[in-house]
Amino acid sequence: LTEGGEARIDPDAAFTKKNGKTVYGYKAHVAVDRGSGLIRRARLTPANVNDTQEADALIMGDERAIYADMAYATHARRAALKAHGIRDRIMHRPNKHHPELPRWQQRRNLLISAARAAIERTFGTLKRGYGYRQVRYFSLLANAVELQLKCFAFNLRRLAVLAAT
Repeated sequence: LTEGGEARIDPDAAFTKKNGKTVYGYKAHVAVDRGSGLIRRARLTPANVNDTQEADALIMGDERAIYADMAYATHARRAALKAHGIRDRIMHRPNKHHPELPRWQQRRNLLISAARAAIERTFGTLKRGYGYRQVRYFSLLANAVELQLKCFAFNLRRLAVLAAT
């Protein structure tokens, strides 16, 4: 609250629905190297920005394969990955024309989800180890800097583990 008793609202944050619940804030988008577990790129957006809008900004171009959940699936992205010689490991999602995925796509999604577990571990470490459950500042820029610093700390910690092995 301000001195006048008014609520302080972050002008850069936005509302979205998550699991049927209205949430106000930001969303972190992170690209992780599958082999080393290092964070390659991270971006912060208002919560109402769809994951698929940020996907291309997370791709660096030197990847051999892209593993992603179905929120990142678009025909254009799949075609662009193929054109750049990057293997498409984006999960398939049902749509209004095909509400049920064919058996081969269900199997493929299962295999991809196992490989994507590294990203979920990264988010778990950021939340548990670094207390990154909520942002702390009142602007997109300040919170984006905080995300970058936490990713830097995560990578330093991960490098120490990699160097020890």
